[in-house]
Amino acid sequence: MSESSSAEKVIYFHGFERDDVFKIIKAIKGSVSNPGEIAFSTSTPTNLEWKIKDMVAEVCEDHAFFKEQEEKKKQGK
Repeated sequence: MSESSSAEKVIYFHGFERDDVFKIIKAIKGSVSNPGEIAFSTSTPTNLEWKIKDMVAEVCEDHAFFKEQEEKKKQGK
């Protein structure tokens, strides 16, 4: 896992019901100027054991990958 920069934004949910997570994400995305820059994650039995910096780095890596895939889709690749 790579080190995460302080400019990356991650919101981590723990203890929320699935439907509530989606409602909160929708509300957040509707309230910020650039919602695509925020990576969202929920707790799992595995990541609850991680150091926060490692979890943030992993979430940011995943977020970057999915953003790249979405860009490729938009470009028709």
